[in-house]
Amino acid sequence: MCGIAGIVCRDGDRIGDATALGHQLSRAMCHRGPDGAGCWTARDHDVLFVHRRLAIIDPSADGAQPMSSIDGRYQIVFNGEVYNFRELRAALEARGECFRTSSDTEVLLRLIALDGPRALSGVRGMFALACWDSAERAVLVARDRFGIKPLYVAATRGRFAFASELSTLAATGLVERAPSAAGIAAFLAWGSVPPTLTWLQGAEALPAGGWRIWRLDGREERGVFADARHFYRRPSDGSHTRKTDLGAWRAAVGAAVRDSVRAHLVADVPVGVFLSGGIDSGAIVSAATSIGASNLQTFTVGFDDETSESSRARRVAAHFGTTHHDLRVDAAHIAADLPAIVARFDQPTIDAVNTYYVSRAVAATGIKAVLSGTGGDELFGGYPSFARLPHATRAKRAAGPIWPLVAAVGRGVVPPRIGARWQHFASSDGSMVEAYRTQRGLFLPEELERIAGPALTDPSVREGAAEALQQVERALLTPSGEETAPAAVARLESRLYLQSQLLRDTDAMAMAHGLEVRVPFVDHELIATVWPSLGAHPELMAGKRLLHDTLDLRLPEEIVRHPKQGFTLPFASWMRGELGPLVQDGMTLLARGGWIAADVPSRMWRDWQSGAAHWSRPWALGMLGHFLDDVV
Repeated sequence: MCGIAGIVCRDGDRIGDATALGHQLSRAMCHRGPDGAGCWTARDHDVLFVHRRLAIIDPSADGAQPMSSIDGRYQIVFNGEVYNFRELRAALEARGECFRTSSDTEVLLRLIALDGPRALSGVRGMFALACWDSAERAVLVARDRFGIKPLYVAATRGRFAFASELSTLAATGLVERAPSAAGIAAFLAWGSVPPTLTWLQGAEALPAGGWRIWRLDGREERGVFADARHFYRRPSDGSHTRKTDLGAWRAAVGAAVRDSVRAHLVADVPVGVFLSGGIDSGAIVSAATSIGASNLQTFTVGFDDETSESSRARRVAAHFGTTHHDLRVDAAHIAADLPAIVARFDQPTIDAVNTYYVSRAVAATGIKAVLSGTGGDELFGGYPSFARLPHATRAKRAAGPIWPLVAAVGRGVVPPRIGARWQHFASSDGSMVEAYRTQRGLFLPEELERIAGPALTDPSVREGAAEALQQVERALLTPSGEETAPAAVARLESRLYLQSQLLRDTDAMAMAHGLEVRVPFVDHELIATVWPSLGAHPELMAGKRLLHDTLDLRLPEEIVRHPKQGFTLPFASWMRGELGPLVQDGMTLLARGGWIAADVPSRMWRDWQSGAAHWSRPWALGMLGHFLDDVV
């Protein structure tokens, strides 16, 4: 896990003072890699690669970056981990390749040099990389198939820049600090900024599973080495519906969970576990214990609220004999720390605060890498959406011509807080995408129209922003083939909520403290074992039975039977106290910037206090206001 950045110039341009720019880029990313720094400049001063190192695999000097190929043709900078690098190395050695180091970086470099970007489909891991080919005079950038690791690019006619964080591009002047109307509209629509959009005008997020080649002769190429949507497609041979081998399939899932945890424990430094008290993180501890991991350290965030999962986390830790660390958080901490937290967002988000605190606690112990249960709900059908969305779409289809009557009755009985959502779905085409928007959206399109300020409604930006958002939504939310309803929900939750919010927030908040977070449930070999077969067995989604029933070492019954609750801090109650003024101030800043109408802050606060709006709405507007005030 590291930070990478660089710049490539064409048309005879030179970087100028490459040494000074390299130092600037390195300083901007120093939190991502406290163990070392490296810079490489091409002989013609038209290419600069910068790397900050968090040493996890091969922490010796041999693993330092930027790394050159033996013949000097290629240079690579790489952020992430390749969990199957030993197997890939053996296969490359069988082809006659020689290696100078024991690092996964060199394996990745040789793989690209031999087989190009499409060979990345064989990589098991999380990564963002840039590779310079001095013979072809071209730079390749690529990102793992799930978007676990971020990579942002900013391209003009004569210059191509990239970095692990948008703040690095902005801090070094490679991109102007101008907010993108499309990015802001996307955040208001979803509570996060889905790729390829960003909040920063002129910068885009490289798509998950995508690659891009930028050549000095003016040619460019883009491609996809792995499309994660394919995991959810219905097989043409109907194999997903065969239930005769249910026992064998369940055994295969259990083995795949243990195999993924084993792979994600590969490291040359100690690895801990984020423990929330739920099934997902408990299953990781169980699997790690069953494969022989010893001296596990577990970490959780607790708070003085009835929804805190601290007691259950301690129960799991005691059950498996881990060394457990429990951090306490209250509103006073957040009020004092909020400026520092917002400064590390990198992109606006409605989440991330809890990850900031648990990451800080883990990093303070000296641990450099932890496993997280993030992705377990998307993989094993743990969200309410897996039941709600198929039911809603089926009901609308079944109602047929009497649906307007059903919709009218529904409007009269649903709570005010979800009235607009009911109306949106009732008037939509009833598709799974619109059902998902109703469930996950922050502000629905018609609501966004009512709160938008002049910065979003100006005719010069409105149409372009709307079209850009629609293009991104189509790319993220459209299936690649026929799916069962549960598979469609899994794909939507994974493509948008998991990728755009959970994984991105985890990277930003953990790397703010120089911590690597690994996600064993976001693993292509495991997902290929679970889906699309799980779509034919929705009964195994209830309580995530498929996961906990296939563990070698069972979780305590109280953990399995406890109703699902999201791991979030009690913002609603805190906003009635110390956090209230902070949220209101943020909304005021957002209105002053013209992003929301002048009356929205008071109206939104009033709606929340009366129960007509969820707490996440004023919180989201407040955090966006503080974020833009900090970065612009």
